[in-house]
Amino acid sequence: MLNKIPFLFEKTFFRTKDLLFQAKSSFSSLENFIIKRRSVYNLLFMLVLCLIFPFILFLNIKTPLIGDDFVYSFIYQTQSRLTSINDIFQSQYLHYYKWGGRSVVHFITQMLLLTDNSLVIDIINSLGFIAFILTIHYHIIGKLKNSINILIISFSLTWFLQPVFAETVLWITGSSNYLWGTLIILLFLLPYRLYKNKQSALLKDITFSLIMLTGGVIAGWTNENTAAAMIIMITCFILYYKYSNNKIPIWMYAGLIGAIIGYIIMIAAPGNFARAEGTSISPFLVTYRVLNYTQRFVNYLGLLNLGITLLMLIYSKVNCNNRKATLSYICIYFIGVFISIYIMVASPGFPARAWFGTITFNIIAFGILYNKIDRFTPLVKQAKYCFLIFCVISFMASFYDAYKDVKAINNIWEERMLIIAEKKNDKATSVVFKEYQARTKFGLGDTPYALPYMSLYYGIDFQLEK
Repeated sequence: MLNKIPFLFEKTFFRTKDLLFQAKSSFSSLENFIIKRRSVYNLLFMLVLCLIFPFILFLNIKTPLIGDDFVYSFIYQTQSRLTSINDIFQSQYLHYYKWGGRSVVHFITQMLLLTDNSLVIDIINSLGFIAFILTIHYHIIGKLKNSINILIISFSLTWFLQPVFAETVLWITGSSNYLWGTLIILLFLLPYRLYKNKQSALLKDITFSLIMLTGGVIAGWTNENTAAAMIIMITCFILYYKYSNNKIPIWMYAGLIGAIIGYIIMIAAPGNFARAEGTSISPFLVTYRVLNYTQRFVNYLGLLNLGITLLMLIYSKVNCNNRKATLSYICIYFIGVFISIYIMVASPGFPARAWFGTITFNIIAFGILYNKIDRFTPLVKQAKYCFLIFCVISFMASFYDAYKDVKAINNIWEERMLIIAEKKNDKATSVVFKEYQARTKFGLGDTPYALPYMSLYYGIDFQLEK
């Protein structure tokens, strides 16, 4: 009987191997059929987007107003609640002169808060995230073509690599600054990424130049480090196309000029100088920040860039078309990564949420290379399928932790709203709650600095205790 065990094991092994081979063949045949039927494939692509949407919407719905959301619910540094778009313009005027120049993204913040319908705000913010993932996907593909594989990778890497997901995607003020700000920048960069050296009519070229000039002002007026990286990336795109003997259309220069104008308007805000008063910078401090930011770069993106290194080794071993173009695009996005990091040496702080655009550019660089090694060998193709399955399973496990955290936080705030209503009915002048903090990067804890505006917002003295 013992002599038969090796034979039975070998028989089982080969039978399993045959079944896996048959399953792989069936899957490949199904995949080829779907890809050939583009309408079916595009429908499945939309289905994946529709599956992602409810997950993000749920997290948005369960995330309460927090911190600066209460501050920006008022005309800036006043006690007057926002009631109209005119109030927002007045608020941004005051903000520009008293605090900083990110007028575009804070205008988005206050437009969302002006809506005063939490479900509408959550739907809009969730749609913004879907648009963001979709735009990353098109940057990676380099054409307006759908890829389910790249869409899932774009979403998964954003989900796992963004270090403070709630602060940059779910928090209204944070999402306006980082999610929406980076979305505007990616949309503005997309024509540069998709350019194919095609001639266009003069009228069309002039019209698009005006659009890009205006869009450049808006994109340059969004976020200090990401917009600075965008300007350098545009310059790199133009230089690459120029030295590749492509015609440089006028809209590329118009977009660059607009971006510089917008960036200058943002940086020149009197509020920036008012906040910077009394701060100084020294060679020692610069050195410390460079080393510190390099360490954080490794912590946040080390594994992803290790993956890029491995993919680059594979890519170097095969013959393929447009190798120069692929490597050039990857270099442009990496230039964006490093500019967005080290320009912050001049800033007094570099919070984790400000890495949002940096990490996005790095994801795109990885995705471009990942996309290019799609069908070199059966082994690489199978490895990519395994990676895709791993991403989906890991997301589901991770979402469970996110679900528990945001659900617990939402329960806390629902209980607080009931207590506030009772206190106000009893003519109480103050209410005290125990301070809480989130357990995961998908939740948001209490923000004591916003207590004065929380008190104004709820009409009762809002206090927190440790």
